[in-house]
Amino acid sequence: MNEETVRELARAADLPLGEERLALVAGQLGPWLVAANELSRKLAAHEHQAILPITTFRHPESEGSAE
Repeated sequence: MNEETVRELARAADLPLGEERLALVAGQLGPWLVAANELSRKLAAHEHQAILPITTFRHPESEGSAE
């Protein structure tokens, strides 16, 4: 992860990010990406495919709907 990648991601997400923050954000996102990819690989393994997240998100208005 480098400053140019962060600049492009911020632009794509329409997030205002000052030039002075690019290095800081790149330094944080780099390790997070490594950890996220490691977790993704672990959870993709056959022995973990039945694991479901402990946290679920529900929308109160859709409770009991026919969808």
